[in-house]
Amino acid sequence: MYTEKKYSFIEIKDDKALLINDRANQLYQKLLLLDISDSDIDEFGQSYFTSHHTGHRLFFSIQSSADIIYQSVKKINKPFSEISFMDYGAGLGTLFLLAGTVGFKKVYFNDYFPQWAGYAKIICQKLHIQVDDFISGDINTVIDHAKKHGCTFDIVASRNVVEHIYKLRDFYSKLYRSGLCTICFSTTTANYHNPVMRLKHYWQHYSAEKRAYKKQRTERIKEQVPEIIICDLNKLIELTRGKAFDDFTKAVDLYFKKQPIPAVEFLGTNTCDCETGVWAENLITRKSYFDIINKAGFETNYTPGFWDTHYKYKVVNLFTALLNHLIKICGSKGIWFAPFVNVVACKK
Repeated sequence: MYTEKKYSFIEIKDDKALLINDRANQLYQKLLLLDISDSDIDEFGQSYFTSHHTGHRLFFSIQSSADIIYQSVKKINKPFSEISFMDYGAGLGTLFLLAGTVGFKKVYFNDYFPQWAGYAKIICQKLHIQVDDFISGDINTVIDHAKKHGCTFDIVASRNVVEHIYKLRDFYSKLYRSGLCTICFSTTTANYHNPVMRLKHYWQHYSAEKRAYKKQRTERIKEQVPEIIICDLNKLIELTRGKAFDDFTKAVDLYFKKQPIPAVEFLGTNTCDCETGVWAENLITRKSYFDIINKAGFETNYTPGFWDTHYKYKVVNLFTALLNHLIKICGSKGIWFAPFVNVVACKK
């Protein structure tokens, strides 16, 4: 008789972990068989979902989602049936999908762009997974939605999103003042303390700036000031790097009024879309996260993540397994070897 293989997505420490691991196995099998080629998801959405999650990184995607859910639930110390959970900046990851299977009181999907909510609805329907609401927009939209509908989010979780939030201080401050959230659990590969990950992000910033955002700012400045001369244009292109929305247009105005232009906090090598603010990538230190989150009113926890051990080649998996062991024995100093970090804000 055929018996479906059970995988260990998280360490089974208690009944909560056992349930999450069971649901992770079920989701893994469903996604292995999922075919979205005949769905209403466009070519871009299908390509993103396949390359980032259901392809060769599927196991790690679900493993990371399982770890986020388990760690955040343990911190809130309530049964699943009493917890509302939001996947913030969900895109087409597996976090909201897994959350929709474990028995939360409510599960919410959020992404900045409405098109992702449309994609997510289709995938949920195909997998028969219940997500209670789909919210499109930034933290302001999320807060307005909650106030309008009388809901709260015990856990606001995200995977590889916090680094992309424009004005990170505003995000945590608004979330804390809203009183809607008990725990904000984020993971980010923008781990400043791992030299390899830091260099990787430096390169990504350089490539994104050269490929797209420098040209975008050039065009927007010319639209705002058609008669601009080349020397002023070149200065403004650099002075507006990392700025978006009104910050961008105000910077151009301030330049010609010969007034100081406020610096972008934590700019470094960073860049972003000057119209939407997306793909800002906060490559910041543990100390900076503590400063931001503590000043907002939350308590902060910053811990190392873990490496994927399900690559194609065994020698790679052996090496990443050794790194995971090193991270574990190093405790808090494991952030120097980890591919990502957990950034956790908890209500006091």
